[in-house]
Amino acid sequence: MTMLKNQVEISSKDRWLASAPPNIALIKYMGKKPQLRNVPTNSSLSYTLDHLRTYVELEVGDFSKDDWVLLESSLLMNFAVEDQLFGLELSEKGKIRYLEFFSFLKKKMNIDNYNFIVRSNNNFPGDCGIASSASSFAALTVATYSAAKTLNPEIDLSLDDLAHLSRQGSGSSCRSFYSPWTQWEESEIYQIDFPYKSLLHQVYVVESEKKNVSSSEAHKRITSSLLNQGREARAEERLKNLCRSLKQLSWKEAFCIVWAEFWDMHALFETSHPPFGYMSKGSLRVLTCLRKHWEEFDDGPIVTMDAGPNIHCLYRDDQRKMAEKIQKELKDFSVYKNYE
Repeated sequence: MTMLKNQVEISSKDRWLASAPPNIALIKYMGKKPQLRNVPTNSSLSYTLDHLRTYVELEVGDFSKDDWVLLESSLLMNFAVEDQLFGLELSEKGKIRYLEFFSFLKKKMNIDNYNFIVRSNNNFPGDCGIASSASSFAALTVATYSAAKTLNPEIDLSLDDLAHLSRQGSGSSCRSFYSPWTQWEESEIYQIDFPYKSLLHQVYVVESEKKNVSSSEAHKRITSSLLNQGREARAEERLKNLCRSLKQLSWKEAFCIVWAEFWDMHALFETSHPPFGYMSKGSLRVLTCLRKHWEEFDDGPIVTMDAGPNIHCLYRDDQRKMAEKIQKELKDFSVYKNYE
């Protein structure tokens, strides 16, 4: 299997390190088909954030059972990888979910007679709307396959195989196997080509605390919103229009479509029973600044939010000075970006 540029796979005799990025959906995956495992009610389109990483290290040994611990930055040096890790916190429920999926992967890859220590961490805040679930489950899938190729040399899986396996742990993780643009429609996951080959990215972290309502829980709760009626049709129409806009280099139209899409998703949250939400005063402050920039200059970044309070901006390469100017205006917030 040939790994794409957005993945890292390094192995030693009894340890394996893998890395995968999150992705930010411009047309959202929010809503699952009943009785099916992580099958979306509508198609989605995402941009892969290659500069943000989740690292997963697996160590096989004489352990009584699988366990998860935090991956320290110093351990990356064993693989000659330099990156500053943020400090991931997994709840007991999150740890159980992660290890249960690891058990599923081991069985699928015929290495379930081995026990491992699973170490993971991000170079960005986790569980706050920066799609750490996508990168975490993608990286775990790649790491498990790397171990399986050593412990079970007969195994041979394609990139598509791994994406479909990863989807069963976290739906959006399947999009992290492709770069830069990925479209996901039910059982079809594929890279898609647009003239915008590489975009500048900023994510403004207005809150890095763990969110109170997980994305998995949000998928369940939105079914109680009256706005969920017609949601699938709205998302599919936006996807069609967004793809056309990106192909035709209609940047402003793309901004308007994506802006409407993330507000649609957050409106589902606020109109569920009971209502819940992720936006904070900081979120609204950043969004107001970005909207005013568009109103004043008739140009700006494509803006979106995940199921969290933090704001993602995508810029064309010729908008570098604009990105720097906006960052100065929003200097009160931490920002992760893929340019200097």
